[in-house]
Amino acid sequence: MITRRKDWALGPEAFEKLLATLDADRDRAAERYEVIRRRLIQVFRWRGCSEPDTLADETIDRVSRKLSEGEEILSSDPAVYFYGVARNVLKEFWTQQRKEQSLQRSAGSVREFPGTQVDLRDREMDERLDCLDRCLARLPKEDRELIAAYYQSERSQKIVERAELAKSLGLSPGALRIRAHRIRRLLEEQVNEMMKKTSNG
Repeated sequence: MITRRKDWALGPEAFEKLLATLDADRDRAAERYEVIRRRLIQVFRWRGCSEPDTLADETIDRVSRKLSEGEEILSSDPAVYFYGVARNVLKEFWTQQRKEQSLQRSAGSVREFPGTQVDLRDREMDERLDCLDRCLARLPKEDRELIAAYYQSERSQKIVERAELAKSLGLSPGALRIRAHRIRRLLEEQVNEMMKKTSNG
């Protein structure tokens, strides 16, 4: 998983600034946003990434953060800037993949010693899922139901079902995506903090 800054999240103000950078007309800006996001997903998918939509959203988050911090996109085609950021996200993804593969090999070596039967990665995953359940239980009911509905769709029906979810909540697809990712990021931070306390305790 790509490391994210925990002190910044894509909010409505940052999203509006991103749209304004893409086009002065909000409708055209929204269209350009969707086109760029689809192309980013294609780029990550073609590179063999397991979660291309997540990496595309992370790329957009980073561009938005840079804009919020005062950076300007000078290129006549803003999409070019997004692709430059996507290259960095992709490099980090493959670096993380190599680290995880190395960890898997190390864990396999540990299990080869007599008397060591515990799969370290499986145990960590069980602990992480347990933490996630507890963090989900703490969420307001509305957020808990939203995040469950947002991520339960099958890949082939995800776009249609998320569009229906957005409509039922009175949100645009973009606003739904922002809200879902904000909840997901909060959960990630809470789970990581809980895992840290567990390992220290």
